[in-house]
Amino acid sequence: MADDANHASEEASGSTELDDTQLVVIPDEFGAVVVGDGAAMEVFTADWDRAHGLGSVAEPAKRQVDAVTKLGSKLLRTTRPVARYVSGSELWEQAAKPTSGTVVTFHQMTRSASTGKILANPQVAPAALVPGAGEILLGLAALEMALAQMADRIDARLDVIEDKVDDILRLASAQRLGDVYGHLRLLKRRVNEIDSGATMTDTDWSSIAALGADLEVGIERLRHHAVQLLSELHVQDSADKRADQLKKAVNKGMLGETLRLLLVSQQSLYLWQKLRLERVRVSEPEFLEQTLDSARMTLREHLDADRDLASSLRRALDAHAVLRVTEVHRQMAGRTLTKYREPLARTVDSFIDARTLQVDDWLGGDHASVREALVAAGHQAAAITNASRRQIAAGASSFAKWVGPAESLDESREKSDDDDNEEGAATETDMADSGDK
Repeated sequence: MADDANHASEEASGSTELDDTQLVVIPDEFGAVVVGDGAAMEVFTADWDRAHGLGSVAEPAKRQVDAVTKLGSKLLRTTRPVARYVSGSELWEQAAKPTSGTVVTFHQMTRSASTGKILANPQVAPAALVPGAGEILLGLAALEMALAQMADRIDARLDVIEDKVDDILRLASAQRLGDVYGHLRLLKRRVNEIDSGATMTDTDWSSIAALGADLEVGIERLRHHAVQLLSELHVQDSADKRADQLKKAVNKGMLGETLRLLLVSQQSLYLWQKLRLERVRVSEPEFLEQTLDSARMTLREHLDADRDLASSLRRALDAHAVLRVTEVHRQMAGRTLTKYREPLARTVDSFIDARTLQVDDWLGGDHASVREALVAAGHQAAAITNASRRQIAAGASSFAKWVGPAESLDESREKSDDDDNEEGAATETDMADSGDK
């Protein structure tokens, strides 16, 4: 209802723009291929970048766009369609999450000039309009673009740490990854050859076929090592112990370097998956759909695992690496926590950005100040004073009940006098009886 109201408000104020040109979209959970004529794509890219930030719209390699631009020529009123790849699942969700390879068109598209959001309802193109372009091949094109975009995004944000690789692999028991950077360079070269029109030979594929399993196992070992280091950060410990734990995780455990090497390994895995898809397309096309499903599942699992890891890292640093109000006097520990927290937080942010993860923001916790400690002490003193007053009042009430009211005291005295009189009378009677005897 609120979106409808906003839409109506924008239309009334003239803040939306109508676009007569159709856009053809092939969306999935990782991103979307968008096809249109040059003018339409310029407007779309500018709107999207303004709403989502620069870098989320990429230009695919020429080989990857051939299939979708041919499709665009059939559906659009242009002979020179342009294709772009948009990362993220927003367009897929707007189209009601269709199956991979589904073609979605936007007719008389209405977009918000302020956010770039598509406001018109998308339509699924009938299969008759896309002869010869099956869902499997379109899904293949979209997934290849997703793999390329993920690998390129990591590459643009990567810090080279070749001199530390052996130490990290040893710590993570991930020696199976072997020459990580050597494998990455080999895979990049193979992908560039394929994108340039070369055919992958049996010899080329046999030289890299076994890398897939090694990369999968190595990535899991690296991720497990990062999780293990997190488990050794005990938030309930004192500030001095927490500072030592964080220092050990960063220096001895090489947590930051582990995250960077994890990115390198994932980049290699995405390039390998892309080559695997090409191999199956050419040599075993009857298994292409099965291979596409397998590759999507791999991407999904790694994104979910990285999202959990990044969330755990942020929560741990927010809770573990700041001084509490009871620890403001631990200035040395505070300086150590800051020294190792800040660079590690930047590495975590880079990891999240490279993987385009949707993760909760930092809580922004800083060390408690002396002023906060004094305020907390004041509140605590007031609470203790109030509690003491309540205890004194409760004690007085109990004492009063033990002593009893005045009337009860008088009754006790009268009863005591009566008992004494009765006791005296009994004594006199006993003496009289003795005299008679």
